[in-house]
Amino acid sequence: MVDRLVNNNMLFVIPSWGDLLGYPTLGKYANHYVSKIDSDLVIFFAGIECTLPIKRASENRWLHYLFGLGYYYSKFELKSGRYITDGRQLTGLILADFVYDYLASLRNITLDQDRDVIIADRLIKVPIDLSYKSNTEKSFIQGVLMRNVFIPYKDIFLEVMETIQNKESYQLENGHMILSTYWDFYNSILISTKMNENLKSTYLNPTAGLNNISLGVDQHLKNIFSASELKKIEKKISSLRDNFSTLAYDPMYLFSILENASRVLISEPSLAFKERFIKTTKIMPKESIFFSAENRMNSHFYWSPQFKRNTREELEMSAVFKELETHPPVTPAVKPSERSASDISQLDTQKGPLGKTFEIRTMRHVPVDEKLLPYPPEGNIEQILLYLKGIVKGDYEMQLIGKAFELARNNLQRIILQSKFMWEMGKYANLYQRKDPHLGLSQREREDSGIPRATLQSLCCRQDGLY
Repeated sequence: MVDRLVNNNMLFVIPSWGDLLGYPTLGKYANHYVSKIDSDLVIFFAGIECTLPIKRASENRWLHYLFGLGYYYSKFELKSGRYITDGRQLTGLILADFVYDYLASLRNITLDQDRDVIIADRLIKVPIDLSYKSNTEKSFIQGVLMRNVFIPYKDIFLEVMETIQNKESYQLENGHMILSTYWDFYNSILISTKMNENLKSTYLNPTAGLNNISLGVDQHLKNIFSASELKKIEKKISSLRDNFSTLAYDPMYLFSILENASRVLISEPSLAFKERFIKTTKIMPKESIFFSAENRMNSHFYWSPQFKRNTREELEMSAVFKELETHPPVTPAVKPSERSASDISQLDTQKGPLGKTFEIRTMRHVPVDEKLLPYPPEGNIEQILLYLKGIVKGDYEMQLIGKAFELARNNLQRIILQSKFMWEMGKYANLYQRKDPHLGLSQREREDSGIPRATLQSLCCRQDGLY
């Protein structure tokens, strides 16, 4: 029987998981929608890969697997503006054929004829053992890795190494943790029912950039791999954990991780296997990411229409409205003792269903005449902001003012992108469009320190050269 599992010790990095998948979601964290993702890096010190055929909807498709010591790192922002970092251990990665082919079709910006080294915008793949490279090639690869990987992601790599050195990490008695693009659990992490209950309760919490984290990895692997293959995978991961957990390296020179790892890991596939596929002057239709996928070099699956690709900006805008719907802004009640004398002097007495109620005159929303909302100008930031200022000061219904914020925000989006700025615009567009019809802004909102004026003052800083 042909061994379907190929030993291949390599560093495998996806700089942005969301960018690779076309931002399927910004995700949720602690029951709040993520408003912005700053970093979503996938790192693997891999040891085994394989490419397997699969029958799906009467069609022959392919799955690509990678096993080793992996890590999904995310740094993201909630609506409060507070940044949060989160890291999830991984033991495997599943790439559906259309995702693999998308990666494999990316332009390699390094050695065109060195097919086992890939440095591209969305993928970095380098063998841990570089002993068969010439000194010139090794120096070049070292320089590129330092500039593109180890320096910009230094803190994340240090976090990964610290996690591996923790004796409680990557314990396979807790089962596998696999990041997946398989059709049925796309953009998800699958974990095992064998996972320790305390760890499971924490790991299952949703995080940025993923559709979900769920149970189910045991059955999936059992359907795909034989018992002997699963045993070989587990043995390889345990070996990697043992070697990397005691690996000496220089934190100021992270290329030393590969240099020192190559001395303790058995280099497979053999040099003869590598030489057969790597050195070539032939132009190939796509990159050879996995050795096990060499027989797929001339086949290609285009991106599945089932999984729409978005832009980060589109998702950031939709996240604003999702968060507002889930957690609408609450105006804190003012205690009677906190009212100033001037406030009390401006109280109006009105008859309510249960007797007298009091309202500060300058805070009362008064009826306004119905009139058409002019469309905001385009292409000029100052003119758009002045338009908003005029709408706020004019006697327009609050619903129309909310609509004006929405239209102005859409026009500004074509000129600038700034997350906090767009969050404010979206917030007030949503807030005022929910108000009762035919009511205008209160005197205080329009002239004193109300939300619209405060917002406009911050936005108009651009006119003073502060942006």
